[in-house]
Amino acid sequence: MDCPPLRDPSSATPPGVIALHPEATDDPATLRWVVSHHILPFAGTLASAPGLDDLLADRVSRVVVGPDTLLVTLAPGSDWAELGPVVRRALMRALGHTDAWVGAADARVLSGDDALGVCADELIEGPIGDIARAHGGHIALAGVQDGVVTVKMSGACRGCPAAVITMHQRLEHQLRRRVPGLVDVRSING
Repeated sequence: MDCPPLRDPSSATPPGVIALHPEATDDPATLRWVVSHHILPFAGTLASAPGLDDLLADRVSRVVVGPDTLLVTLAPGSDWAELGPVVRRALMRALGHTDAWVGAADARVLSGDDALGVCADELIEGPIGDIARAHGGHIALAGVQDGVVTVKMSGACRGCPAAVITMHQRLEHQLRRRVPGLVDVRSING
């Protein structure tokens, strides 16, 4: 499952416009499509969506929905060079009708705090945590409540002035770009 963006006034997407970009994954058959400033209706496997059903029938083997991402896996024999533009157009059509999406048995609706938690955890386990680990520190998600993300910083991060930069200018900034509803990011003693 992947993480969503809050509105950053300096990079806000105009109303009615959905920002969508692909990112590589470890699996060459799978691309992560990040949907900025737009929370998706559930997390889990997508069973049906207007605009995507034709691709799901034979060219795409699976679509997994996260709070702000879609992991799209091509069917064997399909190729991103050929299907990339087709998938992007289909995703844009589908994103205009998320109210008609149908999830598989594993799909579940996420609350705002759930979406924040999924995103914060993804960022902490990924690029934000990598920064802390590279400097001998550790950052962990302690909790999310009422739009406030609380993290626990330990190791070299505890008491380090640069940890505040990592927490606010990196983690908070990325969460605001991805997930509507973020109120604040706070640290508790590690």
